[in-house]
Amino acid sequence: MSLSYERDLIVRIAWKYYNEGMTQNEIAAALNLSRMKVIKYLEKAKSSNIIQFKINLEKITNMDLQNEIKKKYGLQDIYIVPASNQKSIESLTVAAAQYIEDRITSDMMINIGYGQAVSKTLGYLNISTKYKVTFVSLSGGVKFYMPTAIDTRSDYYTNPNYKHYIIPSPLIVSSVKLAEQMLKERSINKILKMIPFSNITVIGIGALNEQATIVKEDELSLNDLEILKAKGAVGDLLSQFYDINGKVLDIPVHKHLISTDIQLLKSLQHVVAVAGGLDKKDAIIGALNGGYIDVLITDESVAEAII
Repeated sequence: MSLSYERDLIVRIAWKYYNEGMTQNEIAAALNLSRMKVIKYLEKAKSSNIIQFKINLEKITNMDLQNEIKKKYGLQDIYIVPASNQKSIESLTVAAAQYIEDRITSDMMINIGYGQAVSKTLGYLNISTKYKVTFVSLSGGVKFYMPTAIDTRSDYYTNPNYKHYIIPSPLIVSSVKLAEQMLKERSINKILKMIPFSNITVIGIGALNEQATIVKEDELSLNDLEILKAKGAVGDLLSQFYDINGKVLDIPVHKHLISTDIQLLKSLQHVVAVAGGLDKKDAIIGALNGGYIDVLITDESVAEAII
């Protein structure tokens, strides 16, 4: 459990309940939580002295920043974890996992994107066995949806109430014609048709550097990235590259992808992006400007930089 994430959520709930006068049901609806979760966190707010006669303002140093970012980019929500030079991805993905756990209230379908951030988030999930959860991959690139990429302590592949629908293909194929044919294959097409019916979608945001998953997996080279940068690319979502305004570039590699079109993200409910580190600042800004995400889970350094 991420203590910083939980503290932030407790403060939000306490603020809305005591300062904004919202009911428990209204808070549950606003934050996509169950009413029982709201009650639990209000009790924690009392027991941890966050609530005295008023909310302890020392506990909510990021509230103004969060509200400013939400307003500027039209986000439903943002969660900011403390900046860390070491294990930044760990704190982000632990927070993302808890964010998902807190929103599981019944049978749910969760879309999952390609890459390390999402893979690690899945590894930290600990969802009660009383809930049935279906996971649907958004792209090919099977490795990042399989046990070798998931934390070995995770119950992601052992929980009997989890179902997995993984697109059985590479991420990038050798020709445009082959990509078109594969996207029509029944085994792939039936999974793509499930995606619009999800409750939550979890994705990472890729930067254009040697740490990018798409480079580490040898799908693209550093030279390829330099060419993309020259064309104005700042980042990628689901391996589709866009500029600082969020406009998707017209480049050949996109026609070789076995992946969900990122324009579909705009019509999905509750798209959560997990991304941090100043090297991803422009990629995150581009994704926000493009309107592809609803909730951002990031770190303090990025939050301060993007505003």
